[in-house]
Amino acid sequence: MTETAQRKPAYRRWWFWLLVLGLVYLVTGFGLIPLYLSSAIPERFQQHLGWSAEVADVGFNPFTFSFSLEALSATGPSGEQVLEAQAIELNLGLFDLVRGTVHVEHLELDNPFLRVDLLENNRINLIEDWREQQSASDADPDTEEQAPFADNVVFDEVVINGGRLLFRDFTEDAEGESREFLIDSLELTLLDVTSRESAEAGEYSLQAVMDEQVLDWSGTLNLDPLWSNGRLALSNVSAETVQHWLGQYLPWSLQDGRISLTAAFQLAFDDQGLALATREGEVTARGLALTDPGQPESTLASAGNLSLNGVSFNLEGPELVVSRVQGEALHLNAVMGSDGQLNLTRPLQGPAAGEDGDAGGFRWSVGDLAVSGSTIDWQDNRPATPVQLALEDLELNLGAMTEQLEEPVSYQVRTSLDEGGSASANGQFTLHPLTFEGGINLDQVVLAPFNGYLQQFSQMDIRDGTLNLAGNIDIDVQDDPLTGTFSGRGSVSHFNGQLPDEPEPVVTWRELRLDPIEYNFTPARLEIGTMTVSEPELNVINYRDRPHNVTRLLQPAEATADDDQADTEQERQGIIFRLSRMDMANAEIRYTDQTPRPAFTSRLHDLTATVSGLSNVTPQQGQFSISGIVNDSGELRADGTIATLGTDDRSRFDVTLDGLSMPVISPYFGFYLGYRVDGGRLSADGTYNLYGSRLESDTTLVLDRLELGEAVQSDTSITAPVKLGLTLLRDSDDRVTLDISVNGNLADPEFNLGPVMMKTLRSVLVKAAMSPFSLLGSVVDLAGFSPDELGEVAFMPGETTLVMGEYTKMEKVAEALKVRDGLVLNIRGRAVESVDMPALEADLAEDESLQEGALDALAAQRGQSLKRLLTDEYGVTAEQIFLRAHEVQPGEGEADQVAIEFQLEAR
Repeated sequence: MTETAQRKPAYRRWWFWLLVLGLVYLVTGFGLIPLYLSSAIPERFQQHLGWSAEVADVGFNPFTFSFSLEALSATGPSGEQVLEAQAIELNLGLFDLVRGTVHVEHLELDNPFLRVDLLENNRINLIEDWREQQSASDADPDTEEQAPFADNVVFDEVVINGGRLLFRDFTEDAEGESREFLIDSLELTLLDVTSRESAEAGEYSLQAVMDEQVLDWSGTLNLDPLWSNGRLALSNVSAETVQHWLGQYLPWSLQDGRISLTAAFQLAFDDQGLALATREGEVTARGLALTDPGQPESTLASAGNLSLNGVSFNLEGPELVVSRVQGEALHLNAVMGSDGQLNLTRPLQGPAAGEDGDAGGFRWSVGDLAVSGSTIDWQDNRPATPVQLALEDLELNLGAMTEQLEEPVSYQVRTSLDEGGSASANGQFTLHPLTFEGGINLDQVVLAPFNGYLQQFSQMDIRDGTLNLAGNIDIDVQDDPLTGTFSGRGSVSHFNGQLPDEPEPVVTWRELRLDPIEYNFTPARLEIGTMTVSEPELNVINYRDRPHNVTRLLQPAEATADDDQADTEQERQGIIFRLSRMDMANAEIRYTDQTPRPAFTSRLHDLTATVSGLSNVTPQQGQFSISGIVNDSGELRADGTIATLGTDDRSRFDVTLDGLSMPVISPYFGFYLGYRVDGGRLSADGTYNLYGSRLESDTTLVLDRLELGEAVQSDTSITAPVKLGLTLLRDSDDRVTLDISVNGNLADPEFNLGPVMMKTLRSVLVKAAMSPFSLLGSVVDLAGFSPDELGEVAFMPGETTLVMGEYTKMEKVAEALKVRDGLVLNIRGRAVESVDMPALEADLAEDESLQEGALDALAAQRGQSLKRLLTDEYGVTAEQIFLRAHEVQPGEGEADQVAIEFQLEAR
């Protein structure tokens, strides 16, 4: 019988234990490990990061050594949420994990959330929390030494789908408060990224959306220390975001706008801070607004569209290089401060150069700049009245520029002014100090906006006028002094200059041409070849209580602070001026003197003038010739020499006026003499010598057939018989000729040539009227009689017989009356009791007595006898003789004759 072979128990079979081992592995992998991880993951978060974590479900596949987690969340030490993920798929390298290295072969997160904080020490909260926990573990001797997380992480592949990232900035440059940036749509792929030293860096690709801002970022990456090379594309980034990250490195502050850029970059971040360099950049901006960091309330510049090409940036320095800048619809608010500082360049000026010669601050360079369709608002606060200009349709091309603001920059510019006109220029300039050099052309530029500059020298306000100017300019806009030159030609058309408180313009012209013009700013020198003025008009007003309006044309509108400072020798000397020739045609001067009432007005028109050789440099002497019409009747001619301007050398003017109708000067006659003028013509011939402002003049006035009209009331008129004086001054041709010498200072507000002449005329008339017989000697031969002797005639006591020799006197009086038929002789018969009574009584018989009224009869007879003598014997018309009521006077003392005084009057 054969024995049946004994079979081994199954537990002694190798396959049994293999099966058991497999079952244990499956139970452990699918059951125990998930249970372990459900508790271990929160513990590890707490141990390594100090975070409180929760996970809803953990799965593990022991065959692929992959993990799956659902609803993972973690909060940091402060209780704020740090991490959240709906689902996580993780494949780890088992053998690397045993050696202490976290090797992530594949990690995929769906809809994760991560909070990243940039702390004050420029570290990331994730790494900082890990290091703090590791430091605590190292201090515990019972804790096994573990490799730092930052040195033991390897990522073969990491994928994030639909992630969200909250970035918070707590650095010192965050203006004292944290700033938050939420990326709400994040797609990330990491390949072969490690936190430990490696010969090769990993790769990454990141796409993120924050509001309307889009980030597309890819390149190589190393975690610790953090560095990356790659390419970055940002679209529609807000000005707030850019200002937060780059504000401390930019010269201006971004207040508004959207920016897009693409660039290759290099990035590093460690204990030393952030290092960033870009190249091959392209930047575009829309609706950009820039401000001065020191004055954030004022917009410096804005841009509708702006593009920067070939951009390179390096935070080390920092330094910015731009190959080309193009802009459309740009707007600049350029303000020149009272200190000569331009607001646009102030933020560009870094600290002063150190001892090693290296300039600190922001370094930058721009290859060229092209701007079109843009505007500039210019405000210059250096004049007492700021100048404001608006430039439109600006086309600008600039050459290379750097932070070395003293380096020259080429430019071409064309623009139009809001008030009217256009301008173009080309050449080169520097930004600090602000200088310009090149050609300039102004076409029909309206002058009114430039009043602030003019009012530094004159109180005149330009109401109208356009400027044409072409030439070359070289100017240095510094605080003290302004230097530079201009050479070219120019013209000003349809000019209207008015003083602020006057309704009428003070000076106008149709066109003024200057060709050529040579001007030097410091020392100030102006040289003009030929000045041609057509149809100029000057309105001169002499006020009753203040100086001529013309004097204000040469006075600044408002004093500035500089006026209180000591002038330099050159400033005291003033501008050097030369004018080779001036031609004036169809000019008109209107003169109003408000001293008399009503005011005197005159008009010199159809005026032509030629002036040559004017200068304020000795011993230059100019020549001039003038002719024109005064008030449609008088013909004015003048010529002479003009001394060196600004000196006390002699200028000589020879002036002739013929045939002026005298009723035009009636206000002067009414004001000074108390009569209007009905008719007559005035001629004058004078020589005027001017020594600086001191005038010496000799003028001969001829009043031809002057007729006075009605009397008028005047505070300054005289009570003397003006008509008598005028009649006495007339010659046989009915003319009054006066030689008047006038000396005075034209700088004296009280001095006025016209009123001075009228006062002189009044003085002569008064003298003639008060001493009428003193002028008869110019009419007839006085036969040796004095004027006082002609004024009276003497009678024998008690008789109507003249004293011997008095008949000859009466004959001379009669001759004068016949020559001056406008004179009237008033005769008052007179008897003197103390003289005539004894003579009458001596002729009586012893028994006779003097009849009552004998003296009255004697006085009347004497008057009648004189009248008959003049009319009957000497042929004087009766209309020229008037008898006044006779009189008897008691008399005093002894006398051997009785005198009767004559009185002359005008008809």
